[in-house]
Parts: sequence; C-alpha cells; structure tokens
Amino acid sequence: MTREWKGILSRYGQSVTLRQGEKAVQLRALVQPVLEESRPQAEPTPLGLGRQERFLYLGPAEHPLGRDTLVEWQGERFRVQRAHLAGGTVCPYWWAVLCPGDEEATA
Repeated sequence: MTREWKGILSRYGQSVTLRQGEKAVQLRALVQPVLEESRPQAEPTPLGLGRQERFLYLGPAEHPLGRDTLVEWQGERFRVQRAHLAGGTVCPYWWAVLCPGDEEATA
C-alpha cells in the first residue's frame, strides 16, 4: 500500500513546502478545500471580512506536521490547525487541517 500511496502523491499531488523554523522541505501532497454548508468561508470582523476557510492536507509519513509547521501551497501560507499520523502500519500518511495565515502558530 505504501508504494501505491507514493504513486498517488507523485501523480496527483501538488507541490508543497513545509517550513519549521529555518528548515524548509519541498514535497508533493494532496491539498483540498473543506467546504461546509453550515459554515461561511468568510465572517465579518471589526477589521473587515475574516477568512474562515479550512483545507485538508494528506501527505507523506516521512515529513511530520506540527502546530509549528507552516505549509506553503499555491503562493499562500497556511497554519496547521490539527494534524495526526493516520493509516497505521499498513499505509501511514499525515492528515491535517490547515487554515490561512502568515503568522506562525504557537504550540
């Protein structure tokens, strides 16, 4: 299964850069918007509309994600809202929810 997963990432994955401090890694991962009917993509704030989008990230197990990881995809930066290693021992991969933001998240 691991070989098939790597084939899927190489064929359908998008170019992504993971940044943790000064360290940057380029890889291929699947990133898709999470569309929720019950939740708007933007909400009014005192400073204008605030972005509320969420994105699903599926990436290789050998590149871990944490709350201190910034994900760069299609010219934008995203903070890791939550992440965990999924797939067990059969086909491990990183599953994460990303949200827009330039600032680094704190743990």
